Amino acid sequence: MTNILAAENIPETARIELAQQGLTIINRADVSQAQLAEIDIMFGWNKVIGPQILAIPNHRLKWIQTATSGIDYLPLQTLIDQNILVTNARGMHAVPIAQTVMSYLLYFTRGIYQSLNAQRQQVWDHHPIGQSTMTLEGRTILIFGTGQIGEKVAQYAQTMGLKTIGVNRNGEPINHFEQIVTTETVDQVLEQADFIVNGMPLTSETTDYFNADFFAKVAAGTYFFNVGRGKSVNEAALMAALNAGQLAGAAIDVAQNEPLVADSPLWSTPNLVITPHISGYIPDLHDRVYTIFARNLPTFLADGRLTYNTVSLTEGY
Repeated sequence: MTNILAAENIPETARIELAQQGLTIINRADVSQAQLAEIDIMFGWNKVIGPQILAIPNHRLKWIQTATSGIDYLPLQTLIDQNILVTNARGMHAVPIAQTVMSYLLYFTRGIYQSLNAQRQQVWDHHPIGQSTMTLEGRTILIFGTGQIGEKVAQYAQTMGLKTIGVNRNGEPINHFEQIVTTETVDQVLEQADFIVNGMPLTSETTDYFNADFFAKVAAGTYFFNVGRGKSVNEAALMAALNAGQLAGAAIDVAQNEPLVADSPLWSTPNLVITPHISGYIPDLHDRVYTIFARNLPTFLADGRLTYNTVSLTEGY
């Protein structure tokens, strides 16, 4: 018998389908200590239960289906050592995250944040706010990470008339990018960027990537948006760049430590928009994750193979 731990909610219709196949679903809240060693599949990850299972000698866990694209929060080395397979939700969040990036762009360029300030003061600041706006045609957006999220951001950006430059490890061309550079050659185009977007996964190479040296190289007045991982950005350097005017504005959907503590100086940093890690939220999240899961389930049950949305634990994505 195959046991599935529902660390994330499994839709009711899916539960019926799984039961008809002879599979047993155990809810996170109901799992007993004795059952932990008998879990074959985790639907989602739980930071308490997951490590408990991995610590049990001769446990049965073989596959984890995450509800996220990033997997940096998983105990990757342990999973490698124990030959556990992981599939992620890659691609599922591309549209909502790209739409969030577009909202950041428009917020800063079309006078929205100035208008909100004026509204709070009950001031009709027509000419000053109007003169501060800009249009996007002909401006350049530099996107770090050219996977499905980065590609969707580029697609939307092109419809607004922006020039799109992507940054990836190999320099291979990607749809909707007019130019691709590598992380080794990105300095050649940094000063061209009006907007910079981070959509990279978190690895040892991307940790603290956006630091003081990085922000010193960008053109004054650039905007920076982080929808990737919080630990990719040195927050002290980001605040310093904003306070000095090197960056005209920034938006972060992720932080180094979440939730952001009440006394964090990020809250009061000028020209910084903070969204609480919501850019990838979609109302039917679990239905979409289950679609990925269901696509892999037949081959896993047949011979232990996973063919869709598999991740490289050694590379971290």
